[in-house]
Amino acid sequence: VPTTQGQTSPLLQYFGILLDQGQLNKYESLELCRPVLVQGRKQLLEKWLKEDKLECSEELGDLVKQADPTLALSVYLRANVPNKVIQCFAETGQFQKIVLYAKKVSYTPDYIFLLRNVMRINPDQGVAFAQMLVQDDEPLADINQIVDIFMEQNMVQQCTAFLLDALKNNRPSEGALQTRLLEMNLMSAPQVADAILGNQMFTHYDRAHVAQLCEKAGLLQRALEHYTDLYDIKRAVVHTHLLSGDWLVGFFGTLSVEDSLECLKAMLTANIRQNLQICVQIATKYHEQLTTKALIDLFESFKSYEGLFYFLGSIVNYSQDQEVHFKYIQAACKIGQIKEVERICRESHCYNAERVKNFLKEAKLSDQLPLIIVCDRFDFVHDLVLYLYRNNLQKYIEIYVQK
Repeated sequence: VPTTQGQTSPLLQYFGILLDQGQLNKYESLELCRPVLVQGRKQLLEKWLKEDKLECSEELGDLVKQADPTLALSVYLRANVPNKVIQCFAETGQFQKIVLYAKKVSYTPDYIFLLRNVMRINPDQGVAFAQMLVQDDEPLADINQIVDIFMEQNMVQQCTAFLLDALKNNRPSEGALQTRLLEMNLMSAPQVADAILGNQMFTHYDRAHVAQLCEKAGLLQRALEHYTDLYDIKRAVVHTHLLSGDWLVGFFGTLSVEDSLECLKAMLTANIRQNLQICVQIATKYHEQLTTKALIDLFESFKSYEGLFYFLGSIVNYSQDQEVHFKYIQAACKIGQIKEVERICRESHCYNAERVKNFLKEAKLSDQLPLIIVCDRFDFVHDLVLYLYRNNLQKYIEIYVQK
């Protein structure tokens, strides 16, 4: 029907009469709203919706959405179109309402699809949405898939915060996710991984895999805390400059006797100059368990008289073992600690005098005082004078006689 200029169109007149009488049906509602939206008069639409004059449908919602997504949401809600309602909630940033609405109408949306879209548009809101999806005991979406979405956007920091919260109950079934959390941080933020491991929040991850990643990331202490294979432990433990000395000494307390000796050997083999001091500390602390003989043999196998001197020096004053006292005298002579040789020869009651006398004669020290002390204490004066005379050391005979 043609419309005369200045007059209301017959169609709108027709709808006006229908609106006065009651609610329009689905098709009438669509036909009325098309021209009204074209004219930009959406306030009329809002009025009719409030007055319940329109039959809401998915098609009407689709039509309205082009002009106003929020108004379209009202239409979809009234028409009971859950997937479109949830889509509108997502597009307008009302994420908390998605979960509540879905539960209310018993609808299960594709949360992963929704989250992926949200994360692309607004990462911060995406994080909040992801947290909502797992806040109940039964997550609304697969956590692994949620992690995939974080990683697609390279959001390691946000993913870490999400997983720390989602995995806080440390369930055995979440071992793979715990591993994934540690893995992503060991590869991109080792200090964060170090802190997580230090808090001991998780116990179900793949320890062998995490240990190797720790070693690659330079977190040797964490690697050693996780390794169980001696080959791996020996490879990591030799880098003592990257480990706390106190921690390393304590760590040896967790190893068997055989493994401890193997590790000490590996440390001395790798870098005796760097590792000798810490090896001496370890030997001193655990000499009763590891046995003094085994430790003496170890240092001697490396011809480390310095190591032997400092190790035995820490126990000689408390030891009744003749071998300890003799080996200490021997080591002190080798590294020129003559004052210590004198002290032990004078004060010790735990050495074999004959053996020490013979050693000192063979050692040909620049100072004969230790030999004089031993011979004087144990009545080897005849041997002493003969030795000094034969070696043209008459001045020491004079010193001895005068004293």
